[in-house]
Amino acid sequence: MRAAIDIGSNTVRLLIGEVQGGRVQVKHQQLFTTRLGETAVGGKLSARGRAKTIAALKEFAAVMQAAGVQEPPIVAATSAVREAADGADFQAEVRRELGWELRILSGEEEAACSYAGAASVGQGDAAIIDVGGGSTELICRQPGGEIRGRSVKVGAVRLYLGEVQEADLADILAGLLPVLPPEGKPRQFISVGGTITLLAALLAGITVYDREAVSGRVVTVAELKALQAELLPLTPAERLEKYPLLTGREDVICAGIAIYLQLAALLETDAFTASDAGLLDGLLLQNQKNQ
Repeated sequence: MRAAIDIGSNTVRLLIGEVQGGRVQVKHQQLFTTRLGETAVGGKLSARGRAKTIAALKEFAAVMQAAGVQEPPIVAATSAVREAADGADFQAEVRRELGWELRILSGEEEAACSYAGAASVGQGDAAIIDVGGGSTELICRQPGGEIRGRSVKVGAVRLYLGEVQEADLADILAGLLPVLPPEGKPRQFISVGGTITLLAALLAGITVYDREAVSGRVVTVAELKALQAELLPLTPAERLEKYPLLTGREDVICAGIAIYLQLAALLETDAFTASDAGLLDGLLLQNQKNQ
């Protein structure tokens, strides 16, 4: 049994699991909303976000100990730390406070791990989309078998904070399109990450998050537009009152929907398939493969 931790722009996530038969059997999942990437691209990480992230990691350490996890976790950071002016300093803080080695993933490494995780649940040749807090990735398998991914610096948090304007979304997200395989559009778009899994959970009508109920749930453009029309007029507090599952994303969820709607137009698709297997699963699978 091993643990993997993803330090993202909006959340810090823990997955404890065991690799069996080429996929991860999940024993425990947990997340905290820390908003580490609540800052301008290339600036310093949010001081409040750093403190909340370190606190979350210490909580995860206690959870891992209680679960009987013996080895140190695989700890990875994505766009927030990758693009920050003080990313190396934060890396050193994690080492100092917890004794863990933080791996800052390149865009290509992040894409490869996300693809491996999503593909492990039987959706291998679909295109993989990951809308995060600070960036959006598109990952595709090429005709020769090569995995190629591209990332652009727009995510739900950055759009919500106004670092990126909605009017510019189409031009920015178009930067993902060259990664599409030359023979034509993939038949299916599998989406990973907290935005799409939360949207799938809301549409499924569940009140307690359930990985199995979310993975494989098809989210249509029509459903996204209906959710957008319902949520936009509400304040974050009103959204949270109606949908408690939105905790930590009640303010940025509409920005996430806007990104998906623009992606749907660019990719000429009317649906995305949600998958809870993504980056964290890929980290554990990659570790198993390298042993």
